[in-house]
Amino acid sequence: MMTRITIVATALITPVYFILLVFLLPQMTPFSDPLLDWIFHYAVAPAVFSVPWLALLYYQRYRLANTIQLMQDSTTAVPLRWRLFYGTNAAFVLMFFILPMVTAPLAILGGLAVAGHVFYGIGVGRFGGGKPAAALAAVVAIVLCIIPTIVLLNFIPMYLQVWEAILLNWKTFWFNVVYGVAQSLVNALSFGAPVYFIYYAASEYDKGVYGVSYTKPPTKWIRIGELLLFFIFVALWLPPVPTPFGTIPFFDMSWLFTSYINNISLIIVVIMILVRKGLKVKDTSTMGGALNIIIVGMFLVVEGLFKGSSFLQAYEVPVKTLIIWLAFLIFAIVIITNFLRASPRELY
Repeated sequence: MMTRITIVATALITPVYFILLVFLLPQMTPFSDPLLDWIFHYAVAPAVFSVPWLALLYYQRYRLANTIQLMQDSTTAVPLRWRLFYGTNAAFVLMFFILPMVTAPLAILGGLAVAGHVFYGIGVGRFGGGKPAAALAAVVAIVLCIIPTIVLLNFIPMYLQVWEAILLNWKTFWFNVVYGVAQSLVNALSFGAPVYFIYYAASEYDKGVYGVSYTKPPTKWIRIGELLLFFIFVALWLPPVPTPFGTIPFFDMSWLFTSYINNISLIIVVIMILVRKGLKVKDTSTMGGALNIIIVGMFLVVEGLFKGSSFLQAYEVPVKTLIIWLAFLIFAIVIITNFLRASPRELY
């Protein structure tokens, strides 16, 4: 049931995302008429962007639902909070890079595919062939090919400007927002890791003394504490963020993280690694596996490296972007692997 709800929620969020995207981006003006430009920017572009993804969700709904179920089954060893961390990074990369870059070509290819499908369905299947059916199919197919072509010719020049605006915003303001949210999540989860480990150690002690574990970690309350820490860290880190509905007044205190909080988190991570190694603990419920520890360490270390070196500061955005992409690639590989394994039939 939850897998189907996830697919439906994704279908509902898709047009909302593209509507918000065009609201946040500069006005596209492919025509000389202000009304036509407004319709193109706020109605046509979101519709053209949304249709291919909605069609993909519909035609692959069973396979996507099975993919989600397989991901849940194959990542149970990874703590939920770290799956949330990788999912958040994946969402940022998708919103800032993948979706804006691939959606326009996908819309054109989708229009041509629909034209071919309609041509075959009308000319061969629905009306059983013959000259009238073939002529009707040809007219419909031509119309369906012309519409994507018109969109392509009018949209691509504006789309390049939009893409440049996205990259410019990423290199300046929005990069700090994305990295600040990811950094806040890493710190909140790092602060919560020792609490999980203490309860894990108590549980193992119970097993050794009594043969059964009487200590149950208050997972719900720990997660609530991590969530509160995350919101506090986000409020402290981020600069004021402008939105279409007004400016969100964050505190813009990133120096607090580079000077203190990141160092505390890094010390916690190092201590957790040493304790696990010294006690030969194989449990991954605190910090996750080795690859997860490497990614977390990179998030915490690079901030200090760039803080004190003017030479390294020139490489700050590319290196931090690379770290975010590494976290995204880990998540993407898991998704692709499970998608290829998933059955296209209804199973869950």
